[in-house]
Amino acid sequence: MLTIERIGDIARLSMSSRRSRRAGYGVSAYLYRGILIDTGFPSIGHELERAVAELRPRAVALTHWHEDHGGNVERLARRGLPIAAAGSTIATLRSLPPIGLYRRVVWGTLEPLRTALQPAELPGLELVPAPGHSSDHHVVWDPDTRVLFAGDLFLGVKVRALHRSEDPRTHAVTLRRIAELQPALMLDAHRGVVPEPVSSLVAKADWIDETIHAVETRNAAGLSVTRIAREVLGPPDLITLVTLGDLSRENFVRAVLGQ
Repeated sequence: MLTIERIGDIARLSMSSRRSRRAGYGVSAYLYRGILIDTGFPSIGHELERAVAELRPRAVALTHWHEDHGGNVERLARRGLPIAAAGSTIATLRSLPPIGLYRRVVWGTLEPLRTALQPAELPGLELVPAPGHSSDHHVVWDPDTRVLFAGDLFLGVKVRALHRSEDPRTHAVTLRRIAELQPALMLDAHRGVVPEPVSSLVAKADWIDETIHAVETRNAAGLSVTRIAREVLGPPDLITLVTLGDLSRENFVRAVLGQ
């Protein structure tokens, strides 16, 4: 299912499937100044192509490679749309590391990027590095209107379960750096419009820093990773079982401890 909502001069393309809704997930791409920001997930591809035919973006900008953001890049590249993305994002989309079964079930199977890309210009917009959620993560920033397309930078203040590849220390630094831009409007890929974007970004950074300190204190006292995770972040939840530990609170602890 793909629906289009207008937020001023921004079109929000809200995307979900029966499987993603059962898992409690949906994701959004945004059309702003003729630029489509992210492409959704593979199993929504046909609907996205119909929306692209209607909206007629002139280029695509990617925040990162994950399949709910870069899942239809090959489709759009075949249509001749120029793509703006970090070199590491493009390289990953071409080589495609293995991903967990649950991700393929929820989002569909990501098609490798094979088409030669046309370079894309983003007039008035900046693709700003924002690592932490992933090493290739970027945000799309309009310095004139102070509109921020945050990708997965925010998601929520207290995100306790992380993928193995996430880096909470780097994420906290990134959140403070992006907050210094003083965004007036922030659009999250999963939550939509985030109220009070600056204070929300800082609150998340503060929570991550406090959580890192709590983890380090308990590690110094000799507690195990499992016990630290339970004491600081709470017991494992259903998502840990479903993802076979790929998304877990223990991953947060291991990332802090460099394990």
